[in-house]
Amino acid sequence: QAQLLPSEQRDQRALINATERPIPEGLLHAGFVAQAASQPDAPAVISTERTLSYAELDAMSNQLARQLIAAGAETNQLIAVVMQKGWEQVVAVLGILKAGAAYLPIDAAMPKERLHYLLEFGEAQVAVTQVCQDAAIDWPEDTVRVIISEDNLADQPATTVTSPAQQSDIAYVIFTSGSTGQPKGVVIDHRGALNTCVDINQRFAVTARDRVLALSSLSFDLSVYDIFGVLGAGGAIVMPDAAGMRDPAHWATMVARHRVTLWNTVPALMDLLTDYAEQQVEPVLDSLRVVMMSGDWIPVKLPDRIRALGDIQVISMGGATEASIWSIIYPIGNVPPDWTSIPYGKAMVNQSFHVLND
Repeated sequence: QAQLLPSEQRDQRALINATERPIPEGLLHAGFVAQAASQPDAPAVISTERTLSYAELDAMSNQLARQLIAAGAETNQLIAVVMQKGWEQVVAVLGILKAGAAYLPIDAAMPKERLHYLLEFGEAQVAVTQVCQDAAIDWPEDTVRVIISEDNLADQPATTVTSPAQQSDIAYVIFTSGSTGQPKGVVIDHRGALNTCVDINQRFAVTARDRVLALSSLSFDLSVYDIFGVLGAGGAIVMPDAAGMRDPAHWATMVARHRVTLWNTVPALMDLLTDYAEQQVEPVLDSLRVVMMSGDWIPVKLPDRIRALGDIQVISMGGATEASIWSIIYPIGNVPPDWTSIPYGKAMVNQSFHVLND
């Protein structure tokens, strides 16, 4: 390549970072609310245990929101979601946001000391949980628990709850490992997360025909797109069984049975699924159309292996939790044999990247 003059380099960098677009209006869950009004009977959450329509999910999250408001929920207050994988997680996060508060996801399998630390550090006085988890967890004495079940929510009206939050208010806090050994809570507002979800939906023309297998933990921010991005487009969330979270055979069964179109995980999980699919006589991933991988190094041979299984777009994504899920993207095309890594890509909408030094 010809050497670029310093002025040309500056111009090229400026062009690459010219990502400004109008900021999407509304709160993170506004897309779901609109879809529930326009297609109430469509499936929103599909699990082995039950399927929730948009109308059912809207009603249950309204009931939860009213219960949380009665318990004192306020804007920018953190309410913990302490659950294993299940449809109740979606009811929980929607209900919390409708109440105007923000959600703090905590893995129900976490050791007691870590659970207590996160509840205390996050000043989360209220926790939303499942029937199966409530009795199993050693809760702090002062934690108010709200259990998601139809019986528990039945005495609350299911009518619309309008959140008092603004775009600049907190939507969720996710704790990362922290470079000092102590967990660090990453605070994300509605505006940033919504911007990312809308960007992805527009890039990949996500519609009501799409379905995602929600494999990522609620305490990992890939789950934010699975829930709010897909529901905002009118699609459906397919929930794996809690017992099958580490089983690629279960993932493949759910993908094939429910015609999942979107995959969104770290590369290692897609690598496991690809290994499994390559060993099957019949195609099991032919419904997939977009595979998004982020959070770790992508093996250079993996994209071609994925594309051999169907007509699939393979996408590399990245960015810190602090940047609202993702901030950089690279559609993976041809991978030359001499490549040692997949390029990092270019900044997403309303984001920018800068090279610090050599």
